[in-house]
Amino acid sequence: MAVSRAVMAGVRFGFGLTPGETPDSDPDALLEQLRQAQDEKLLFPREGVETRKTRIRQYRSVRQDLTQRIRNGEALGEQEKALNRSVAARFDADVSGRIAQAAGSSFGFQERLAGFWLNHFTVSASKSTEMRLIVPLYEAEAIRPNLSGRFADLLKAVSLHPAMLVFLDQAQSMGPNSRQAQKRGGSVNENFGREVMELHTLGVNSGYSQTDVRELALLLTGLVFNRDEVRAGFDRNRAEPGAFKVLGRHYERTEGVFDVAHTVLEDLASDERTMRHVSTQLFKHFISETPDEHTIAAMVKAWKTEDGDLMAVYRAMLESKAAWVEPGQKFKKPFDYVVSSLRAAGLTRPQDLLNDEDGILGAFDLPEAGPQRLAMAEPGSGDETWRGMESGENSGDDRKPRPKMKRSLARQAAQMITALGEPVWRPSDAAGFKDQSAYWFNPAQLSMRIEWARRLARRIPGKPDPRQFAHDALLDLARDDTLQLVSRAPSREAGLMLVLVSPEFNRR
Repeated sequence: MAVSRAVMAGVRFGFGLTPGETPDSDPDALLEQLRQAQDEKLLFPREGVETRKTRIRQYRSVRQDLTQRIRNGEALGEQEKALNRSVAARFDADVSGRIAQAAGSSFGFQERLAGFWLNHFTVSASKSTEMRLIVPLYEAEAIRPNLSGRFADLLKAVSLHPAMLVFLDQAQSMGPNSRQAQKRGGSVNENFGREVMELHTLGVNSGYSQTDVRELALLLTGLVFNRDEVRAGFDRNRAEPGAFKVLGRHYERTEGVFDVAHTVLEDLASDERTMRHVSTQLFKHFISETPDEHTIAAMVKAWKTEDGDLMAVYRAMLESKAAWVEPGQKFKKPFDYVVSSLRAAGLTRPQDLLNDEDGILGAFDLPEAGPQRLAMAEPGSGDETWRGMESGENSGDDRKPRPKMKRSLARQAAQMITALGEPVWRPSDAAGFKDQSAYWFNPAQLSMRIEWARRLARRIPGKPDPRQFAHDALLDLARDDTLQLVSRAPSREAGLMLVLVSPEFNRR
């Protein structure tokens, strides 16, 4: 049976099908999603972008105070643990919000693109405790607002975001001839320059040299994390003086680093090697791991003609013949699989996926007097603080213990995504999560997916007839042998599970 364009679009360019929703099925409609999504409210950071910046500043203040008091001999080990737990709770809430965002959004192409670019411009919340607060902000203010504009603007936004500066150790880099290095010692860190060329723009083995990497790294010295403003800053004392030569072009720093950084990033974005590398990565992610050279050439041409306008590049991909043939060429990565299963189950509303444990969290606070407790927000308490983390086991507090809160479905989904090997916002290295089907297609992966499908089948509202569920979840992707197997299932839950573990559901 032929697969309709609507089904192809929903599965290949979105997070799968959900009952009652007809996916957009032509390039114009898919691209229109990107325009409409600009007004969609994000479910992370849970307290919003600006309030998250305030929380990051508060965290820094509390952390500095706590560290100093511990150095002065105060026994505040429990408070330090409580502070870390508070950050972890915020991070978990953000992860739940991101899962709910992907499952519930009607802009599937936007959500998939956000995931693609987040992995392309990888950062990791595992870098430090502070990064658990910063990385969700990175996606919200650097990735998503720029994924439908010029590639150069996206590249600049992610490269100069605190998350990237911290992740690639740029904040510690200094020129060997800088004022600070001359006084105290120090050296340039080449991580940032190397990854910008190798992963973000030109691609590995594309003709740049080690000298180019070092020159770019020297050019970017002085870039630091301005924690007072939660943005990139410039420290002249760390900056390498002089002129620089990158890929045969000469650059000279004038008053600061931002102008010259913008210039070199613009040049990298307009290099044809970057056009081909990024276009190929897009094709491999959405369509097939065997690139169609005709389509790649059309994407590169659109890039050149429209000055790197990503909407034009996406259009060239979506208007290609390759975009609408041979479904099922990609094995779903864990995040894709779990989110698409939530959508198939019709569990897409925030109230289906989130509960009070995923709520907005209040301010950090470390009291100067009184019982040694760390004020931290109770999930679901808005901006009020919860002073419930005692310094000792017997605090004298006669309040009754809080009942253990049942994990939200989004939290359970996050734990399964982690178990499957793709923890949200926590890749293990700068290359991001693998985007090759062979990496994810293995017995252990399939076994855990069966376990997730078994659990989810119990939660599907109304326990629909498995044959109807197969129709809603797969439409014309459903194979005859799958439908026969589902119809013979010993129970409704077993039938629903079989749909979610079927070969056609696990591929896109």
